[in-house]
Amino acid sequence: MSSKTQYIISTKTYQKIILHAVKHPFTTVNGVLLGKYSAGNSEEVTVTDAIPLFHHWTTLTPMLEVGLQQVDIYAAHHKIRIVGYYHANENSNDKSLPAFGSKIVSKIRESFTDAIALIIQNTKLSLDSPEVAILPYIFRENQWHQKAQIKASDSIKHRHYEYLYDFDEHLENVELDWLHNETLAALIKI
Repeated sequence: MSSKTQYIISTKTYQKIILHAVKHPFTTVNGVLLGKYSAGNSEEVTVTDAIPLFHHWTTLTPMLEVGLQQVDIYAAHHKIRIVGYYHANENSNDKSLPAFGSKIVSKIRESFTDAIALIIQNTKLSLDSPEVAILPYIFRENQWHQKAQIKASDSIKHRHYEYLYDFDEHLENVELDWLHNETLAALIKI
């Protein structure tokens, strides 16, 4: 990974990450980031989507493998790939990348060397907070390091998180579309 790599995170991606954390405020949540290198620029990664995975089974489980396989198929169909991982810790003051999160993003890094991890700062998930609520982590010097800081939106105020479904919810009710949710897409105008 080049230390010069820049990441562009779409509004849609940011909103989906934040909505997933707001929907399950008292549990750990995680998911993966989809995107690709920007056209003609191998030092710029455009993160175009976030796929929510779990709020119950957030550690390394067989369901994680199944979920990641389905996301891989979805991403390939849309000519993008898994480029990172996002995570919100159960403890609202915890801004660290946990060991199992590090393992997941390190596995992603095996096929996408410029993978990024985003940690949600739960204390900044407020309608009144103008600050960005995610912290990026990048891999350098053989470990994951916090890079720099990256605002919760009107989507929280309008309760759009009620229309966001993760893989856990899909396993409980297969009618809930966790990969391509048209209702949520229309609400957040993506």
